[in-house]
Amino acid sequence: MHCLPRLRQQDRISLDAAMLDAAVAGLQPPRPDRPEVYFLGVAPYAAQGVFMRETQSIQKIMDERFQTTGRSLTLINHKNTYASVPLANRTSVDIALQRLGRIMNPDKDLLVMYLTSHGSPGEMSVSMPGLWSQSITAKGLRESLDRSGIKHRVVIVSACYSGSFIADLAEPNTAILTASRADRTSFGCSDERDWTYFGDALFNHALRETVSLATAFEKAKALVAAWEAKQGLSPASEPQAAIGAEIAPYLAALEARLSQP
Repeated sequence: MHCLPRLRQQDRISLDAAMLDAAVAGLQPPRPDRPEVYFLGVAPYAAQGVFMRETQSIQKIMDERFQTTGRSLTLINHKNTYASVPLANRTSVDIALQRLGRIMNPDKDLLVMYLTSHGSPGEMSVSMPGLWSQSITAKGLRESLDRSGIKHRVVIVSACYSGSFIADLAEPNTAILTASRADRTSFGCSDERDWTYFGDALFNHALRETVSLATAFEKAKALVAAWEAKQGLSPASEPQAAIGAEIAPYLAALEARLSQP
């Protein structure tokens, strides 16, 4: 049972707002001589720790592999982190994106956003006992991203039916990677796991070997297919990718710099 200490709902909301303010205030501004990568991880489903653990691990990998130390932020719903990490809901995601847009150089820097939860077509589940039960929608996320002014975006969604996010998020300066087709479930979200299948394949395996998101996605897609076949899981999730024409050369240049010793 994922119960929180007994606080008034307004007290919890005030505490969380203060934590979000502090977390954003601690982010470093970009250096003027190079594009920077910023990371935002979102784990909005409190009842299963796999989403929390996965997001925390991905933040570490992003800090190590993409030089996001001091420029990474997580929003997590879980009993183990509610007093130390800002909570995840529509409002906090929007606030985080708007503030990132003010800290980042919106025309030069890159945002990598990772969302992991249960999902249904066009939306992702949000749950925190005693506070809210709602969803983050693909359309709402696109509106928040557009208002932030952040130009270069990589949005990665690990959830069932996550391919349904592509239609709303796709645009020339955005790369979208999803755990499944729009009409398929994804796998690996049981509470005893540390990773979803897609998060494990993409970050814990492929992106430890390369900083190329396109290359890592192809490796992850093959890994997921192999794991699903071995477990007899059907129909296959079939992860999807949509990489905008303008962000593709931007990512290639960034990856070349990150690959340098």
